[in-house]
Amino acid sequence: MFNFQFLIGSIVGFFIAFVLFVSLLLTDVNLDVGVATNIFIALATAVATAIHYSSIQKQRKDRIWEMNKTVLLDLSHSLSLVIQASYYYQQLEYAKHKVEDESTEMDRPNPNVFKDFKEKQEYAINVYKTLMDKKLISSIQKAKEVNENIDKAVNENVIDYIPAYDRSIRANKELQKKLEEFMAEMSGVNDI
Repeated sequence: MFNFQFLIGSIVGFFIAFVLFVSLLLTDVNLDVGVATNIFIALATAVATAIHYSSIQKQRKDRIWEMNKTVLLDLSHSLSLVIQASYYYQQLEYAKHKVEDESTEMDRPNPNVFKDFKEKQEYAINVYKTLMDKKLISSIQKAKEVNENIDKAVNENVIDYIPAYDRSIRANKELQKKLEEFMAEMSGVNDI
């Protein structure tokens, strides 16, 4: 991607420089070596500033990724386990209602998967809040609130288990998508 952008930028830059050079030759403007040198220095400074700015932005993304990498990868793994566990328990509910066959024993998730995810979620929100993207933290908090509301509704018998698992899975999949997008952007995978 970068090579293609560089190629297009070089072609456009060369074309603009050529047009400006030809237009200067066709006009009655007298260019001496001092003016040409100053123009060249100004253009070189502009290019160097753009390169420096790009480098600083890249370094910033790299630092953010390195600071958050472990937490984000752990959160992502835990979230995928929670989604799998929710599917499993939803299948058990379907089986109770004789809608589908019961899941096999091999599908049984670790009983601590939800607790582990909540701990990682809290850790990301409370400890890494200032180091992460505001949109991602907002998504994590939103998913947390949705799941807390679902738990409350289930405990108060306002909602049945099957639709509760549906809502939870949707909220967690939305969080998973945003988490994956953020990780891909910060890790530089999108730049390859």
